[in-house]
Amino acid sequence: MVTRLPTYRQAQIDIKLYIEKNGLKPGDALPTEDRFAEELGVSRLSLREALKALDSLGIVESRHGDGVYVKAFSFDAILDNLPYAMGMTREQVDHLVYARAYLEMGAVPDVMRYIQPENLRRLRELAETMQQKARQGESFTDADHAFHVEMYRCLDNPFLNSLIDLFWRAFNRMNAQDRIAPVDQATLLKTAQDHLGIVEMLEQRDMFGLMSAHRRHFEQLFSAHPVPSGAASSP
Repeated sequence: MVTRLPTYRQAQIDIKLYIEKNGLKPGDALPTEDRFAEELGVSRLSLREALKALDSLGIVESRHGDGVYVKAFSFDAILDNLPYAMGMTREQVDHLVYARAYLEMGAVPDVMRYIQPENLRRLRELAETMQQKARQGESFTDADHAFHVEMYRCLDNPFLNSLIDLFWRAFNRMNAQDRIAPVDQATLLKTAQDHLGIVEMLEQRDMFGLMSAHRRHFEQLFSAHPVPSGAASSP
């Protein structure tokens, strides 16, 4: 027996097909409500429900009093839903750490190849800021985030940058929800030193040392979030 999709769900599919078939780009307007409902063969209510769902997914954008527009792709909608979709189990956090580690490690050789002096200067500034804060017993989430963004900026790949940013923000959001006590100073100092080690290997153009330094950084995460069953023990 074939289960029929609810009308508003089918309308979501049809709206996405309409955008694709008509080659609409971010910022392009969709037809008016009456015309669009007629063209898709659905009621205005079903159309509104479908557009509301697509708005929450970041596919379209409703502008009050001005219509509905195609929205530029972003992972923000995914990130906003992660606490509900993934924040419930430790296993899913472990899987996220694993995916993040291998995504970043896979891009490291190209980072070594393309990184520029200005990127290195910024990375050293951020790592030293992290070390200074760690010595004072202060967390450095913003500097840590900026470090990972800066490290891969030289690859000039917006999609990769968005994925790395998504994994970093998602992990830190879920980790913060799971953590009861603040991170101890020894852990902060170790994390800051790991980042300094990465910078030093980049400055020295030492690929083996860079891979080792990056691996040590992720081993600290794996110590708190074991690798999923069946996977290798370290990146």
